[in-house]
This record gives sequence, structure tokens and C-alpha cells, in this order.
Amino acid sequence: MEWFDKISEFMEGLPEWLQAHPRYGYLIVAGILLLWLVGIVCGWRWTYSRPGSWEGNFWLGTLGERSYRFWLGLIVAAATGCALLLFSVTG
Repeated sequence: MEWFDKISEFMEGLPEWLQAHPRYGYLIVAGILLLWLVGIVCGWRWTYSRPGSWEGNFWLGTLGERSYRFWLGLIVAAATGCALLLFSVTG
């Protein structure tokens, strides 16, 4: 399983590489937020339902599923934009 060894070696060296190049952390955060945004747009329930959060459930019940997904998507899109802005500014 040579491919597994390569991935394992890469993952072991990732923390040191990120310490040497901290601005790429913003790019990783933007990628994770972009995945979350795609899930919100596609209607993946795990991206917006909050089983243990009374605040999220309050807003989900008050606004309705469609409106809640819209506002959450807007917030996540803004956060993604901020992460990409910080990535471009720190370079």
C-alpha cells in the first residue's frame, strides 16, 4: 500500500509545513467553508440542522428551512470571502 504510505508521510509533515507557511491555513479554512456552502445550497441536512443547539433550532423554526438556509449560506459565503481576502492580503 504505497499510496497509503505517501499520504501518511504527507499528513505527518503537514503541521510543520503549515507552521512554515501559515497563510495557507486561510486557504484550507476557505476550502472547508466552501464545502459547507455547497452542502447548504444542495440542501444536505447535516449542514444546517443542529440537533443539540437550541439557538439554531430556534432560528430554523422561526425562519423556516428555506429562509434559514439562505441566511446561513450568506453568512458562510461572507466568511469564505473573508478567509480568501486574508489569504490574498497576507501574501
